[in-house]
Amino acid sequence: MKIVKLGIAALVAVAPVLSAVTLPAEAANPPRVQGGNCNKLKAQLGRANVWQTSFVGQRIGPFDQLESYHAAPCFRSQSDCKAWLYWAQTDWDRYQYFTPCKKGIR
Repeated sequence: MKIVKLGIAALVAVAPVLSAVTLPAEAANPPRVQGGNCNKLKAQLGRANVWQTSFVGQRIGPFDQLESYHAAPCFRSQSDCKAWLYWAQTDWDRYQYFTPCKKGIR
């Protein structure tokens, strides 16, 4: 009986310390952004200031058929480009090929 009381007393003493321990937060998903028209962004920002990626991917559609997707959008910032690429890879989870985000239209 003493051992059980000591165990409970120890837990009660340690509980405030354990509750103060914070676990690292999970990183939030990036926002969904739309890819922009490369020619329009080039005219607005200049060729050297536009970020671009390209992506090819596939997924299984609602009727078990393979769907394919290809895009080469442009963006105002690297963070927007990476956010778009994150969601493209998430949404089109089968065969994938992509180029990393690079500054300057190719």
